[in-house]
Amino acid sequence: MKMLGAAFEAQEEGATVEVISGLGSSGAIEATYDGAIDIAISARPLKPGEAELGLSGAPFARTPYGMVTSYPRPGNIEAKDVAGFFSSVDSRWPDDTPVRVVLRPLSESDTTLLGQTFPGMAEAMETVRERIDVSVAGTDQDNLTMASDIYGSLVGASLAQVLTEKRPLHFLSIDGQEPTVDNLERGLYPYQKLFYIVQPAEPTALAERFISFVRSDAGVALLREAACLPIAN
Repeated sequence: MKMLGAAFEAQEEGATVEVISGLGSSGAIEATYDGAIDIAISARPLKPGEAELGLSGAPFARTPYGMVTSYPRPGNIEAKDVAGFFSSVDSRWPDDTPVRVVLRPLSESDTTLLGQTFPGMAEAMETVRERIDVSVAGTDQDNLTMASDIYGSLVGASLAQVLTEKRPLHFLSIDGQEPTVDNLERGLYPYQKLFYIVQPAEPTALAERFISFVRSDAGVALLREAACLPIAN
């Protein structure tokens, strides 16, 4: 979003776009309703109760989502084996380094996403959550910081975040397919994370112009540069 904000500022005289990270989807949606921020970027659709407050949300981009690690050459894994690899205390990388997983809080949208992405993953995370040696990352940024700092880490993350934050992390290929934008667009890599724009019942004129910019040709080009595919309105 920082790339989009900077580009919008360059063409919109007097406009300032401040990107506030670390709120999480629920926090950003609540802040939008309270009027603390103009729009929210959410990793989940609105809940019925949020929509009843007059908020509206629509998907605008998608990016590959998968398993990342600090281990330099993680290789390939079959989708059916991801949950077991994630939850087993005996899992090792090729050089016998232990696999060290990082969880997200139960309330986080990425916990739900990861649980829905691979077979048996929701149950696997419940098993891992009972262990006292497993770290829990409160935010998306904390998640990748821990993944970068812990050798042999294994976490769920999006390609867009890893690339835009320039993290020294590596994706596992799934069923022989790398999580690239091209493979996602061609349908070869099916695992993805969606992003939604959430706005209040009466958005500001500037916010509406920013949303229009995000969906413009210039905005779409920047989304692709950030490893995202646009979703038509």
